[in-house]
Order: sequence, then structure tokens, then C-alpha cells
Amino acid sequence: MEPIRVLHENAVMDVGGIECLLMNLYRNIDRSKVQFDFMVHRAKTGYFDREIESLGGQIYRCKPFNPFHHLSYLNSMRKVFASHPEYKIIHAHSDLKMWPLRLAKEAGIPVRIAHCHNMETSVDLKWLFLEYEKLFIKRYCTHLFACSKTAAAWLYGEKAVKNNQVVYVKNGIEPEKYQFSEAIRNRVRRELNLKDKFVVGHVGRFAKQKNHAFLLDVFAEIRRRDPRAVLMLIGTGSLLPEIKEKAARLGIKESVIFTGVRSDVPELMQAMDVFAFPSFYEGLGIALIEAQAAGLPCVVSDTVPREADITELVERLPLSSASDWAERILSFRNTPRKDMFERVEAAEYDIRKTAKRLERFYLECQADAK
Repeated sequence: MEPIRVLHENAVMDVGGIECLLMNLYRNIDRSKVQFDFMVHRAKTGYFDREIESLGGQIYRCKPFNPFHHLSYLNSMRKVFASHPEYKIIHAHSDLKMWPLRLAKEAGIPVRIAHCHNMETSVDLKWLFLEYEKLFIKRYCTHLFACSKTAAAWLYGEKAVKNNQVVYVKNGIEPEKYQFSEAIRNRVRRELNLKDKFVVGHVGRFAKQKNHAFLLDVFAEIRRRDPRAVLMLIGTGSLLPEIKEKAARLGIKESVIFTGVRSDVPELMQAMDVFAFPSFYEGLGIALIEAQAAGLPCVVSDTVPREADITELVERLPLSSASDWAERILSFRNTPRKDMFERVEAAEYDIRKTAKRLERFYLECQADAK
């Protein structure tokens, strides 16, 4: 029996929180029963493209969103739907997911899932389209998914949350990969020449949302008070050159490690002493879940949804004072690590459980759609 095929729509399949979640689901779902295909909005090859194809997935490339070329953006998706009438399920993840869902409805796809992973607060041309989407998205989808109640209320409205119209999908990880290991910690710190250093870590793409500029101000304060301090920044993104320039300007460039994209994030987290997460906004904050599984003290902005606080390791601060952040982070020097991966697993942030739940959902929807 052939597996059912689910079309996942996303802006890109490059490195980011949504993309890593999708790939973790894809790796852990039973692909003899459910196969993922992807409709992406970029012409160039993404970080996960080769792996997707090796797992049997198809990739359809459409035009990226552009408010000045909106018709070509829509027409590129129309061609995919017209050429592939076999799809019964579309699962939309991008920020601007209303348009693919609207076109999917026009194409007669019976199961149309909107999945909110984030909250967008930047005011630009895209913001106008997002506000429009918030008004009308429920017309075009059959199911509302979200990673947290905060994200759900932002996109679907408080009424949808109150009336239990939203399905909450835990942003699962493989918790045992983050289990604290003194041996791994010592090896990684030795490899990165961090043996006697106080390491502040962060994982996230270099985008305005993640607030790297503030984190550099915080670290400059930390460095003034503790010359042993090192900042480890894992990820890539459009603002990376700007952040590197600011690090040089602040005179801390030699104490900042820009790792780029890494496949060994669980091991790198073993080398950290504190995890800093000063985001302006988050749908949930998957990196914060990972940091707690690794047993790291976490200093986070008070704008991150409280649903991400699944252990007592999380300390919240407003984004008002770099000095206050530095003081709080420094207070965790010499703090013994706690083994927390089982706590994260017990909170149902296990990707295998999430994948199994989605698998059942897709199979039931496909059966109902016949």
C-alpha cells in the first residue's frame, strides 16, 4: 500500500526553527504510511533539500512573496495545485499562509491546515498582509494548529482559543540527545579552547526577532565584569554581517564564537554555562526547550510564551537593561548542571510522540476525504 502524501507549504526549507521542526517530524514519522512533500517559495537550493529528496519527498518551487509581484506569487502556486490534483491534505507553515490555503480551497483540496509557529510584530509592507491574513484566514482552512496559546490568539483570535478551535502541536525534540554529559562537555570545550571560560550561549537565526544586537550589548557588560567570558552564537541569517560588525565595534569580536549552521547543537549546548534568549517575540521558542533539556540555566525575555517554561531553569527579564541581564547571567557562574531531559520528555516535548499524533491525524483525514 502506497503512503499518503501530505503537501507541506513553507517559505523556505533552510535552517530555522520551523524548518528544523518539520525535518524532525519528517525523520520520525512512519514514511511507509505518510510521505511529506514540500512547496517552498525560493528558487535556490535549501539546506534540507538533499535530505528531503533522499527520504522520498518532492520539492515544488514557487515564487517568493513580494507585495509588488503578488500575482506571479499566486500563479506559481496555482500551477502546482493544477499539476498535482492527487493531494488531499495541505499543511501550511509560512508566515503568509492564507494565500496558499485560499488557492488550495479553490483547487478542491479538502483538508487545509493552518499552522501558526510564530508572532510577527515588525511594521513593514509584509505587516499589512499579515493583518489582512488575521482577518480572513479562517475562511480558507479546515483546521487551526498552533505551537502555543499565545501564537494561536495572535493569529486566530482569543475567541478561537476560548472555544477550543485550535489544535496545539508540541514543538518536539529528541530529549535524550540533550542529556548532560560531563565527558561531552569536556571534549567540546577542549576542541573549542573553552576549558576555563564562562560560556554564554544562544541558538537562533540572525533576524531582528532574535535580538542579537541587544545580546551583544549584554555580553559587552558581562565581558567587562568577567574577562573569561565567551559568547557562542549558533546559526546564520541575513543580519549576520551586521552583528559581526557590531561585535567588532564593541571590542568583543575576539570573545564571540560565530559557529554558523551546526548539526551538533546538542553537543555544543553541553559546552555552554548559561543560555540567553532575548527575543522580541516567539511563537514558543524551540531552542529554549532544547536548552532546558540540556540542563542549562536560561535567561529569557518576558515576551517569550510562558508555555515554554517547563522546568525551573527559566529566568525572565524585561528587555530594558543590558546591565540587569548581564548581572543575572553572571549570577549563574559555577552553577552545577541539572539533568533535565526526562522532565522535558515528561512534558510531552518528544518529537516521536508528536510525529505519531500527526500521523494518526493525517491518516484519519485522508480516510474521511475519500
